[in-house]
Amino acid sequence: MKNTIENQIQEVKQKLSFLDQKREGIDKVYQDLEVAFITPFLEQYNILSEEYFLKYSYNSFSINALRDGIYREELVSFRIHEPSYSFREEKEKVISTSFYSTNSNSDFELNRMVVIGKVGQMLLDNKSNIITGWNELNKKYGSEIKENNNEVYALEKELRELKLSLREIEKEEMYNILSEGVHFKMDDFVTLDINNKESRYLSYIKLLSTKNKSVVVKYIGHRDEDFTTATVRLMHLERFIIRYSNLLTPKEVLA
Repeated sequence: MKNTIENQIQEVKQKLSFLDQKREGIDKVYQDLEVAFITPFLEQYNILSEEYFLKYSYNSFSINALRDGIYREELVSFRIHEPSYSFREEKEKVISTSFYSTNSNSDFELNRMVVIGKVGQMLLDNKSNIITGWNELNKKYGSEIKENNNEVYALEKELRELKLSLREIEKEEMYNILSEGVHFKMDDFVTLDINNKESRYLSYIKLLSTKNKSVVVKYIGHRDEDFTTATVRLMHLERFIIRYSNLLTPKEVLA
């Protein structure tokens, strides 16, 4: 059963990896089309040049430039998106702009103001056409992206359920091992919260019974002379199992 679930998990992971690669391909085509769509508007207003270039990322376009030949700086950006305040099913797209302010009167900043003005004029003259064209692109490729996303969501849900089943099986295995009794070495430094207040370094532990949200264990610490029986909260035992799962293998039962 455990091997079957582990194999199923690997199969789902492979499917998710394939869908991720497929989505990357869709996104690349989609982004290229978006850039190709907006570029003629920018060229019409002489915004792009050898000095000023377009950068695109997730529905956001920015005009960038090399400043002093050292690093790229964003001059102005605009983003096409749905308004956050709208709760209608059919939301009208809006175009938001962003740029920083400064008191500098350097040639670079004055030229940046010119670029900002050109972008503003472009949006004033063409906002409606830009949004209409953008919506057409979304209709064409949105369904393909949505279909891919739905497949991913379904597989992610299946993966979560499989992992949960696997954890339950592994937990049951750990309980069975603890029911047989496990011996630890001194340098394992194994601790367990006993009676919800103290932590003991154990050399041996055996699970005797479970009831509601607690378990009864028999244990002996490295400094103890005899076994002690105690009630331990279930959450503490489960943390114990997670922390020391690599040490929980069947050992010789002491008593």
